[in-house]
Amino acid sequence: MTVSAMLIIINDDAMYVSWISRHRQGFVVDGTRKSMRKHLMLHRARCSAIKPHKRARLTTAGHIKACSIDAVELVTWAREQTGGGVTACGECHPDQEGYAVDRPQTRHALTRLGTGVLSYVLELAVMYLDGEEPRFGPTVQDIGLSVGKTAGQIAPAIHRLIEDGYLECGAPAAAKAVPNTAIIYPSARSLRTIPAFGEMSPESLDAELKKLRSTQ
Repeated sequence: MTVSAMLIIINDDAMYVSWISRHRQGFVVDGTRKSMRKHLMLHRARCSAIKPHKRARLTTAGHIKACSIDAVELVTWAREQTGGGVTACGECHPDQEGYAVDRPQTRHALTRLGTGVLSYVLELAVMYLDGEEPRFGPTVQDIGLSVGKTAGQIAPAIHRLIEDGYLECGAPAAAKAVPNTAIIYPSARSLRTIPAFGEMSPESLDAELKKLRSTQ
């Protein structure tokens, strides 16, 4: 009899923090319970994108973590649960050791801060489009709080993401000065890194983006 090493963690942040601290060579699938098919991402346990911080919703508020020392086990579980695969994190690259991970349609060469910013915006967008949140409208200040930085500290990173086509700004961004109260939206390019959105036609994806902007 083979005993599975996989652990599904829901509503227990302490258990999750304990697991990743004891299994630094392991892997984690991060997702939300109501939109698992649209947003399952595989990370290395040491990845900064899933590192605990004081405002992180790790396994609460609809979040789920699947943890294992075996990446293939996590990928198999994801396919059994959703009928689809997982996206490999563009920062920690868990798919570079031969694991059977579905590669995202675009690969991101992002900084740690850029990854955190983009992940936060995409997460909020998916939750809104899935009906889990009544509105969408993260400002530069909101995003800064989510990653433990000031608006001034993350403004350059947001500007770079806008320049690279990963994010869009709801207000004009001159030079590297992004207004603190500007609402930040995901672009079609970044939404397509999520499997379900990557399968959409350009028209359908454009309709989803319009839904995000219609909340203002």
